[in-house]
Amino acid sequence: MKLGTTIRFVGLALGTLILPMIAQPQQSVTCESNDGRRKYCGVNVNNANQVVLRRQISQSACIRGNSWGVDRNGLWVDRGCRAEFTINSWYPGGPGGPGGPGGGWWEPSPSWPPGGDWHGGNWNRGGACFYKDRNFGGGQFCLRRGEARDSLGSFGDDISSIRVFGGARVTVFNDRGYRGRSARTNGDVPDLRQWRVPGTNNTWNNRISSVQVQ
Repeated sequence: MKLGTTIRFVGLALGTLILPMIAQPQQSVTCESNDGRRKYCGVNVNNANQVVLRRQISQSACIRGNSWGVDRNGLWVDRGCRAEFTINSWYPGGPGGPGGPGGGWWEPSPSWPPGGDWHGGNWNRGGACFYKDRNFGGGQFCLRRGEARDSLGSFGDDISSIRVFGGARVTVFNDRGYRGRSARTNGDVPDLRQWRVPGTNNTWNNRISSVQVQ
């Protein structure tokens, strides 16, 4: 066997051994609301976004925040939702997970607005938080005044509401790198479907690709 072939063989063998070791741990749970009432399924996580609906097995719709969700008591289902869920050790866009916008934080602040020493403090000058769901729900990241992100990872084209505090002003852009159409707000936008992109018939819902907080 030639040396090059031997090296490739050893590399493949090591890769086969290493990949399972670095794979993200997951837990699968089936949670069922068989009587149409809310049921908790004994799953507690650090962040609600660690829980992902993998497969609905009921005829009743399973809608996050409506017929299933996660709160301080754990994973719950309601209104006849029955589904299989995956619980990740990381959560999308979060620390250790893929797709985050390279800064900001993805677990809820213990108070609103962010303050104290949460993630290093210095929130007194204001800032903004960006959410994947309407009405300030779902995955989020927050930036202080003076911070910006020229791309948003898994949050790109997947923001549905914005919350602003401390007199900050947010500029949103249609494209990465602060390019394309833009707009500004110094107030909360609970539903980006209500905020129209200037000069178009589109709204900013699921359309923001870079942001500045000033």
